[in-house]
Amino acid sequence: MKKSIASPYTKLSAIGMAAYLAATGSSLAQAEGTPFVSLQNILEAGGWTLRAIILLSIVALFLIVFFLLTFRSNILSPRTFLEEAGRAAEEGDQDRLQAICANHPSPVALTIAAAARQVADSGRFDYFAVRDAVEDEGGRQAGTLWQRLQYLMDIAIVAPMVGLLGTVLGMLQSFADLQTEIGGVNPETLSQGVAMALITTAGGLIVGIAAMIVYALFRGRLNSLVAEMEENCNRILGVFAKSQGKNGETNK
Repeated sequence: MKKSIASPYTKLSAIGMAAYLAATGSSLAQAEGTPFVSLQNILEAGGWTLRAIILLSIVALFLIVFFLLTFRSNILSPRTFLEEAGRAAEEGDQDRLQAICANHPSPVALTIAAAARQVADSGRFDYFAVRDAVEDEGGRQAGTLWQRLQYLMDIAIVAPMVGLLGTVLGMLQSFADLQTEIGGVNPETLSQGVAMALITTAGGLIVGIAAMIVYALFRGRLNSLVAEMEENCNRILGVFAKSQGKNGETNK
């Protein structure tokens, strides 16, 4: 899973950087008076909007690494917990099931713990009440995961908008400089604003497109993980319900 997510992002970054330099190289060379385009030239020409885009890309990279480490089956639905909870549910030991859930603070454990609390509070096993408790807590846990992933989509939306802001500022700078020129147009003055416009546009699009692609990959991964969580919770709930017998009494 790590390879399938990280590889497209790396390739896209390399391709984007090549296009990035190709689109802005001529303007920078004219503005700086040299054919060599350095990172310092790009940062100076892009201004504060490019720095904001770079900051967004760093946050996006941090989120990607965080999701790679946390959006895993063994993190959201630990196998050891499922085995221990399954044995406790099969024995109908509600107290032990609660203790196991408390020792494994994972989303699936918190969901099953809600069912165990409902049984403890009511003093009997009501399948429909337990199911509602599982669905409510499961929805909250899934919502938390989706909210985390949404931050990556927010970056995908904001980065191109920051780039567009840099484009507008760069064009305004060019027109303002044109108004102050007397006796003709200075190409160097004009190219500085154009370079800012091109660099920020390209930078915003690169970060936005890359973040959106990675978001789509993680969205599919998270869908399968949430479905797996629901399946595990329903399986343990079914075993626990079966262990209670037809009278619905808990075996403490």
